[in-house]
Amino acid sequence: MKRLTTLLLGVVLVLPAFAQQVVTYPAIPDMKTSADYTLTASGHAVWVEQVGPDGMEGLHVANFSCEGPQTIVIETPDPVKDYTIQPASAGIKASVKKNRLTFKIDGPRKLYIRINGKPYLALFANPLEKDVPAPGTPGVRYFGPGVHDAGRMVLEDNMTVYIAGGALVNGNFSGTGKNVRIIGRGSLGGNLSVNGCENLTVEGIFMRSTRGWTNTVTNSVNTVYRNVKVFSHTGTWGLDGINPVSSKGFLIEDCFIRTRDDCIAVKANGNPDNFDLSCRDVTVRGCLLVGWDHADGMTLGFELNGGIVENIRMVDCDILRARGSGRTGGHAAFSIVCDGPSEVRNITFEDIRVESDIEYKNLEIILTEGERYGNGRMGSVKGVLLKNVRWANDRKPFALIGHPTKFVEDITFDNCYVGGKRLTGLQDADFQAEYVKGLTFIPGGPAVVERHPAEPPAGRVPGQRNFQ
Repeated sequence: MKRLTTLLLGVVLVLPAFAQQVVTYPAIPDMKTSADYTLTASGHAVWVEQVGPDGMEGLHVANFSCEGPQTIVIETPDPVKDYTIQPASAGIKASVKKNRLTFKIDGPRKLYIRINGKPYLALFANPLEKDVPAPGTPGVRYFGPGVHDAGRMVLEDNMTVYIAGGALVNGNFSGTGKNVRIIGRGSLGGNLSVNGCENLTVEGIFMRSTRGWTNTVTNSVNTVYRNVKVFSHTGTWGLDGINPVSSKGFLIEDCFIRTRDDCIAVKANGNPDNFDLSCRDVTVRGCLLVGWDHADGMTLGFELNGGIVENIRMVDCDILRARGSGRTGGHAAFSIVCDGPSEVRNITFEDIRVESDIEYKNLEIILTEGERYGNGRMGSVKGVLLKNVRWANDRKPFALIGHPTKFVEDITFDNCYVGGKRLTGLQDADFQAEYVKGLTFIPGGPAVVERHPAEPPAGRVPGQRNFQ
């Protein structure tokens, strides 16, 4: 091991080049311990919780913090016959000995693991916490280990909510505060819905929800979600993960989201008499997204009911699953669904890796007549860059659909692959394209969408297709 030598006031300190640490958290009282998995990190036992119901709908979670490389050992009741460790981009290989699976991680990261066809295990290896507030600190609502029934908590200016590892806070957060932080390594059993916040930070916590959009941030400025874990289960519709709604300046970074409905949904919605519906400058970076049932990994839409939606970037993310039917013929790995009068422009999807568990579509960019969820008025979609995107499933289509009265414009595929094959034109994949202009492939050049029927086929609403 390399070592660092420091001369300080005549004393030579010999320090390791990296400090290997593991911080574990106590089991939450009355919560269910997994019967399928036990786990250690560099020899430290980590509690594995079963969250949600039995079977595949539930999620088993190992939550700890660490610094430096770690050896992870997972044990199961039966011999390990098969396993998957996602995302595939992590390139993690494990060794198997009887009922034990062993592998190494280079430090904090999130993994999604399945062994012997059992429900999934989510590994949340968090970074070590910094600047942890002490109980009783002015302006801090502190929740230590254990279960807390908080009810409805109103967020106020300059407020910090700290949820310690081993704590579960049952309640819902709302408010309009400025300079608010919700941080820690514990869990929130409930939802967050705020309107008009400024400088909101949500960091480190694990959110579990069974009702409605888990995080609804409306008409807010300078919002950060970092290292947040979101799991919604049991219901069907409306169980989104994180929804920036008509907000400006929004970062979603290093998050794990597995939800029954869309993992991340950017929207422009509300009463235009009260605030500007525009949503702009949203970045989603380094996230692991699992669209469990009726879900995209990320979508812009449906509710794009006014204003400008621009400068939206999704960068360096892994999408593991997208499932479920819907009002445009099925969910996609990621999408733009403009079903209202918003102007959608300058959208970037870059360095995205889409794995094979895609039920209906690899990609959807669609401009509707505005009557699915909207107000019957049409918007526009112009300027979408897809760069260094890889789709593993070459059997699912790419839906690029405008409207007979207004085309989707200026879509560029730059160094993109499907099933290992580079996209150079419409012939390289199953493109369902109509009412599109300015479609370009790099390499490959402009592509001509030949089919622009004057009227849609009988019995079909323009812009609605069934890709089953």
